[in-house]
Amino acid sequence: MLKLGKSTIKKHLKNLTREELEAEILNITRIYPIIQEHYFSILFPESEEVLEKYKKIIEKEFGHHKGEILRYPIVKQAIKDFSNVSTNKEQIAELMIFTVECGVDFTLSYGDIDEKFYRTISSIYEQALKYIVDNQLEEEFVDRCNELTQSSQGIGWGFGDWMMELYSDYLGHMDEEEDLK
Repeated sequence: MLKLGKSTIKKHLKNLTREELEAEILNITRIYPIIQEHYFSILFPESEEVLEKYKKIIEKEFGHHKGEILRYPIVKQAIKDFSNVSTNKEQIAELMIFTVECGVDFTLSYGDIDEKFYRTISSIYEQALKYIVDNQLEEEFVDRCNELTQSSQGIGWGFGDWMMELYSDYLGHMDEEEDLK
């Protein structure tokens, strides 16, 4: 694959006039919708329009009936793409937690799935919890995460136990703080 270094790109951009640079950016946003989503996110950080698009992608994957293949790469790519285009940390955490909620709802609706399913969902949950803690969003998400943990109890393959352990590792201190009040 061809790869240009930053210095080569910078040199090219320095040689452009302001008008040429604007035209270049406008052309790139026209050709690559994901870049347009990025600029939309920068200009309208509170809008949920882009978030809703990615939620629909994830929802569609969980909309299949049991026995059909859940395309994990599409789910993971949707989270990654949204994380790359969005500047809103709460919305990024929202999408990850939404994905886990879809996974838990899916298994509660259709019964026991398989180990790969539970490993994937718990991995996304762990990423979400880490992201929430790293970005100090605990207050906004602790109740939903606790609900997810409670909903997952009794699900096979040790999934509920793993969800409880993850919650305890990342947000368990929130419960302790609540008990002290």
